[in-house]
Amino acid sequence: MVDGTIPNFSIESKTILNFFFSSFCLIFTFTLKNKAMAISKPFNLNKWIEDNRDKLKPPVGNKNLYVDADDYIVMVVAGPNARKDYHYNETEELFYQLEGHIQVIIQEDGERKVMELGPGDMYLHPGKVPHSPARGDNSIGLVIERKRAGTGYTDGLLWFCDNCNHKIHEVYFELFDVEKDFLPHFKNFYNSEALRTCDKCGTVMKTDPRFIGD
Repeated sequence: MVDGTIPNFSIESKTILNFFFSSFCLIFTFTLKNKAMAISKPFNLNKWIEDNRDKLKPPVGNKNLYVDADDYIVMVVAGPNARKDYHYNETEELFYQLEGHIQVIIQEDGERKVMELGPGDMYLHPGKVPHSPARGDNSIGLVIERKRAGTGYTDGLLWFCDNCNHKIHEVYFELFDVEKDFLPHFKNFYNSEALRTCDKCGTVMKTDPRFIGD
């Protein structure tokens, strides 16, 4: 009969209960972390682009197509963009150009080099090489890259002087949301003349009003 009293468990019973409770917590946590992404139905990418052009706005203009994916970020990115930074990613990135043109400007062995892509062109960018995608008017491309949050990989943003190509600023961080995490770093850089001033030749990088203020 239930009389409302609390059972007096032995030490052995308490040890067993603690073991089962701890095991349950570990299994529950593991299950949450390893829950597979729900299977998505195929869709027509060209139609999606036509229906969502208004969401692809500068200064970055990217949209993650599979937010709940476990392994990959699959983005549609439109131009023009206002970015002058170089992105540092420790993993590879695949660029496939759908409409218009893009220049993927890279820094290799201290030199500025340009990769030109037009409609139908594809480029696999190696990891750990700073790159700056400069997208033209009415351009749309597909970019595929690995998710890095919780993996130990580091992302970075670097700026190089327009005049002498000297590195003037860099910042590194863990990337959680590719649509949001870059913007605070953009605003911090473009709102600071000190950060935008080259300490080698004195050139001040021009800012963009879209990154100024709140």
